[in-house]
Amino acid sequence: MTLFRTLVDTALSGVSLLRLEHPSLRRLTSRRTGERHLRDGRHLALFAPLPPHTGAGVHRPLSFIQYGAKHGWRIDAFAGPAPDKESQHGEQLLARVPAAATLHVVPPDSRVPSHRYFPRVDGGFTLALAHADYAIDALRQDPPDVVLASGPPFFTFVAARFVARHFRVPFVLDYRDEWTECPFDFVTKNSADLKWERRCLAETDAVLFATESFLKHQLELFPELDERRAHVLPNGWDPDDFAIEPEERSSIPVDKEAALRIAHVGSLAGHTPPFEFLESVRQLLASNPEWIPRLRISFVGRRSLSANAALRAFPYPDVLETVDQLGKREAIRRMRDADVLLVLSAPGLERYLPSKLFEYLASRRPVLIYGSAGESSALIETLEAGTLCPPGSGEALGAALARLSALDLSSHENAVTAWLQEHRRDVLSARAFSTIDSVISRTSLEGASLGGVRDARSRLAWPEA
Repeated sequence: MTLFRTLVDTALSGVSLLRLEHPSLRRLTSRRTGERHLRDGRHLALFAPLPPHTGAGVHRPLSFIQYGAKHGWRIDAFAGPAPDKESQHGEQLLARVPAAATLHVVPPDSRVPSHRYFPRVDGGFTLALAHADYAIDALRQDPPDVVLASGPPFFTFVAARFVARHFRVPFVLDYRDEWTECPFDFVTKNSADLKWERRCLAETDAVLFATESFLKHQLELFPELDERRAHVLPNGWDPDDFAIEPEERSSIPVDKEAALRIAHVGSLAGHTPPFEFLESVRQLLASNPEWIPRLRISFVGRRSLSANAALRAFPYPDVLETVDQLGKREAIRRMRDADVLLVLSAPGLERYLPSKLFEYLASRRPVLIYGSAGESSALIETLEAGTLCPPGSGEALGAALARLSALDLSSHENAVTAWLQEHRRDVLSARAFSTIDSVISRTSLEGASLGGVRDARSRLAWPEA
């Protein structure tokens, strides 16, 4: 029965792929697609993690929804259902979705086609098919002007490609992280991922990258990517998250003795392991016991099983505090209550600029980059807002903490303020929609030429697995 079910699922998934890869076949068997601009404003179809999901990857797409509406865009956004455990904090994020946006929850796909005969990509190829099929049906009477996908997960890129081909509109890719070049396991990389990444890059009309290093690396490795279509759009921060009333400012008991409070606010996952940092702390406390009553370290957010085990095994438990995931406002209060904010920069993160770093800087607290040099340490050094501590040495950690304790951020306030102003989410979203507007204008001018290219693409042979 299992083999029969696999054969059926493979056949059904294959039919879906064939109809999506060749839109003319779908149009022959579907109702007539509606005319464009049935309502006022430009229309965006978005594929990305969305509320009530609460992971770090939600905030950038959510900013596109929030501020896109302010720029006159109507947005239909598509994502899978969120786990029940995320609903509490997810409700806070859902409250930010404007009336001009519609969030579509795409039902999970239960099909499990043969891995041997069917493609596999990050997040699931059948999810790409399900999202594309669902979106095409939902948008049939009011087609989008442009399709945008933000990854990871990167099945969203594949889904966006299918939808853009169906409606013959431009599509834009947003790399919050890397796909096949990602050095960590939060992006799965199967045999078909590289082929589909190349297909998406060859056909996209614009690509947004979260860092300059991402962009340069992709240009070096992917000849399909035209430099003229590649743009840097950094992560950002939202001033509304920092509008905390004075009486709300602290929910943490403060030790009146002069303890140095370090906080890591964010997930401790495979790409941000705490092991080397904890070992440096252990060395510092073992060789300098006077630090024991002076040091308090909080880890706030989700933690992997291995991270939890390492924290439980730490030989100085009174120094550590662990706190589960908090809502955005409470997390920011934790940042502001700290004396030093911690970024774990593991090898492989050199091209990355984590979203928490923007909020760290907005919290106006010194930043400790522990680990490898890269985009994060370069930014902190440029703004003179913290220091880099190499791994493996308690002595080096003690010296870094001493530097941070003596750091006067007020002397560099103007530089930090100017940088933060440029990296507000509303400012960055305006840049994103300016790029999207230019894409629509360019493709409109190309007119028939673009249509010919897309028709040619729709006649491509069956894609390889």
